[in-house]
Amino acid sequence: MALNETDKGYVPRISQLDSIILNEEAYSLIKSQLLGAVKYMGQISLTRFEPEVDAGLRYILLRYTVQKARSSIGQQLLQIKYDDSVPNRRLRNYVLLLVLGSWMKQRTLDVTTTAFRSEYARLIISQCVNVIEILYKVSQLLNLLVFLREGIYPSVVERMLKLKPVSSNIRNVRRISYVYFTRELLWHGFAELLSFVLPLINLQYFHSVVRKMLPSSVDNVDAEEQQEINFHQQTTCVVCNNPPILPHNFGCQHLACYYCIHSSYALDPTYSCPLCGHTIESKVQIISMYTAKC
Repeated sequence: MALNETDKGYVPRISQLDSIILNEEAYSLIKSQLLGAVKYMGQISLTRFEPEVDAGLRYILLRYTVQKARSSIGQQLLQIKYDDSVPNRRLRNYVLLLVLGSWMKQRTLDVTTTAFRSEYARLIISQCVNVIEILYKVSQLLNLLVFLREGIYPSVVERMLKLKPVSSNIRNVRRISYVYFTRELLWHGFAELLSFVLPLINLQYFHSVVRKMLPSSVDNVDAEEQQEINFHQQTTCVVCNNPPILPHNFGCQHLACYYCIHSSYALDPTYSCPLCGHTIESKVQIISMYTAKC
């Protein structure tokens, strides 16, 4: 069955938004690879000229994708391109606006400091830049609302230059069902719930209870040996099982890191040693091992 003219140019809203995210991810990946390649050569110069490096990378990516192939990296992955009726001049202007806009946002303060000696002039320029940035963000919000209604021009610059996206493969248009949307919303909601609830749960308490239930070799140690506190290379913190940092004793022969034992006691005032079950009755019992030796 043949598609009509409206179906030929149809691109789902979710695909257009995903293409923007994929573009940023691809740029971040390339930039991280560049930083990894020069990390042994020193990054002082790269850090100093980071805005210029960002602008150069963005220009190279956009020139050989948007300007040459009429679609960005993210659009190519999702089989989207700009309509053939869009002239190349608009695509070139689109690339320049994105590159220069990103560069000016990072270099405005440096340019203002170099160009103007007067503190008052710098203040005026800074306020104007802030106003422009606020207006741009408001226009982004309004454009998003219009985009959700009309389904074209997901960004302000694309709307200004009338860069209409169309499907590059009309026989394989990405269709998103309501079942997929519902599943995604449920999983995102569940993830947000976990991120909110988990910090409120005293995981250390459950961890200590489980460790008490497990068999321990300490039970077979003689009573005289249990009263002696030994600290050597094999000694580990009873909480994190790593070599103790600023080792502290809390009434038994075992040691713990300063942060581990204080945070555990703060979370659970009835905290007991996971190995021997000794209960900390008061914070006064938690003392530095070096102080105990003195």
